[in-house]
Amino acid sequence: MNILIVSEMSVPYAIGGGEVRYGLLARELARRGHEVTWLSMRQRHSPDEELIDGVRHQHRGPRIQNPPSRPLLAMLRFMFAAFWHVLTHRYDVVDCQTYAPLPAVWLACLVSRQKMVATIHDTSSGPSRPTPAQAGQPGGGEDQWLSARDRFIVGPVETLLYRLPYRRIVTVSAAVGRVLVHRFGVRQSRVHVVPNGIDTAAIEAAPAATERVDVLFVGRVIPHKHVDDFLDAVAAAGAARRARDLPPLRAAVVGGGPLSDEMQARAEAVGLVPPGAAGSSSVVPRGTTPEPPVATVEFCGSLADHAAVIGRMKSAGVLVLPSTREGFGLVLAEAMACGTPCVAYDVPAVREVLADGEAGVLVANRDVTGLATAIDRLLEDTADRARFIAAGRRLVSDRSTAGRFAERIEAVYRD
Repeated sequence: MNILIVSEMSVPYAIGGGEVRYGLLARELARRGHEVTWLSMRQRHSPDEELIDGVRHQHRGPRIQNPPSRPLLAMLRFMFAAFWHVLTHRYDVVDCQTYAPLPAVWLACLVSRQKMVATIHDTSSGPSRPTPAQAGQPGGGEDQWLSARDRFIVGPVETLLYRLPYRRIVTVSAAVGRVLVHRFGVRQSRVHVVPNGIDTAAIEAAPAATERVDVLFVGRVIPHKHVDDFLDAVAAAGAARRARDLPPLRAAVVGGGPLSDEMQARAEAVGLVPPGAAGSSSVVPRGTTPEPPVATVEFCGSLADHAAVIGRMKSAGVLVLPSTREGFGLVLAEAMACGTPCVAYDVPAVREVLADGEAGVLVANRDVTGLATAIDRLLEDTADRARFIAAGRRLVSDRSTAGRFAERIEAVYRD
């Protein structure tokens, strides 16, 4: 098949969950003999055209210097570029990712009579509403990543966007599929759930990082990921360990985002210090030794490539994902393949990835005490660690390999 993938960003210039998923799919489809073209925005220093792992990359529209951030005008210009490209080329199937290019590519496919698959990773309205206890908390609502004005605009636009008559819709979890059907009125027959795959061979080949930490967060530093809860839980778990005369916890945050500065300030406020710092930042009397911190935390920012992210996972004691909204939770599957046990908030898509708690610890949303308890448990209980690690690796092998992922997507394309 001659296949076109359309997304705003692409690897290696952006390494979010959507880009990593498409990167794996494109490579695997090309390896299976398909002709694959990936159309995306011009990013950082990308050439207009390049060949990566057998996939033809074409970069069009304005150049984005700091993916995934992009201004509205840039998105509109890329929508026009994607529309024109599809209109002037022929493909057996066009696979387009939300959000911005989706309506333009659908219209171009309609005019040129080409088959299209819409890939929807997540929706702004999550599959679960906040509990009464969460409702009054910052970020406790289901649309916590949107302002009230944005919700007013995005809600109707999303409804229209998802209900366009695409031939097929692919989504990455049954949880998102249910939202599309029950909240947005999409016909069940159009929705195909294909869980994300991971590149297990590349994960096995990636070397472990030399910097070892006890607790790791990987992801964008944005509101619904709740890095604030991660930091508070690390401080609480560190305090519990100090009470047992154990060494301070070592933690790291891998990823950047608009809340990075705010989270670094919060880390200092709850008593976490950078690795190598002399001790607590609190004022101590002259001539006395400052009390050591309960934990240290390193803010790594966005790493240069995905192999470096995997290396940090391999060198971590526990991976924590305190996100209150996920379409899938790719970092959890990657951590399981690395042999790193996981702790996460119990949201529907994450529950699928962790097999209802068989392959990791699920904690109620915004329960920081529960996060801290789970972290402490997995760092100390070797039997629990071994059980979760074995279950995670088994699940990845059974359902998340690159080959199984590509086969299921091929079936949708051929249908």
